[in-house]
Amino acid sequence: MSGQIMIKLFIGLGNPGQKYENTRHNLGFIILDKIAALKNLKFKMWDDMADISFCGETDFRVWFLKPVTFMNLSGVAVSSFAKYYKIKPEEIFVFYDDFLIPLGGYRIRMSGSSGGHNGISSIIENLHSDNFPRMKLGIGPLPKFIPAADFVLSKFAREDKDRVNLIKKTAASLFDEIYISGLDKAVSKLANIK
Repeated sequence: MSGQIMIKLFIGLGNPGQKYENTRHNLGFIILDKIAALKNLKFKMWDDMADISFCGETDFRVWFLKPVTFMNLSGVAVSSFAKYYKIKPEEIFVFYDDFLIPLGGYRIRMSGSSGGHNGISSIIENLHSDNFPRMKLGIGPLPKFIPAADFVLSKFAREDKDRVNLIKKTAASLFDEIYISGLDKAVSKLANIK
C-alpha cells in the first residue's frame, strides 16, 4: 500500500432504529452497509456506542463504524473508538449527507467546518479537530416549503433509487481505491473520472 495518508477508520453517519431506515439523513449508514455487504462483513456492537466491523489483517486493519448514539452525539462514539485504537483524526474518513448537493452528487473535503451538520459538529467537538477527510453525499435539493430538519428525516422516494445506487457505487469504488492506493491517489483518480 502506498499513499501519504492511510485511512484506518471509515465512519458512516445516521440515526439508529427502524424509524430512520432509508431516510436521507442516514445515507452515511447506507453507504457503509453497502461497502460491508460487498466485502461480506457483519457489524457487531461495540461498547453500546457503535456498530463496528473491519477488514484486513492485524498489521493493517481498516475499521468501519456506525455510531448508534444518534446523529448529534456521533462524536462521542467516534472519539472513544479512535482513542481506544490510537487512530488520529487524519486517519478517519467520514461519509455523511448534505442537502446542498443534488442527490447522486458528492464532494470530498480533507478538513474544515461542519457546515451546520450536527454529526460532523459532534465529531469535530469530540476529536478537538476538524482535520479529517470526508465525503459529502448529496441528498438535495432542499424543497422550498419543507423545513430542513423534516426533509433530512424523510425517506427516499422510489424515483430516487437510481441516483442512490449511483452514489453507493461511487462511494464503494472510492473506498476500494483508498484501501489499495491511499487517500491522495484515490481522490485524484476520482477527480479525473468526473
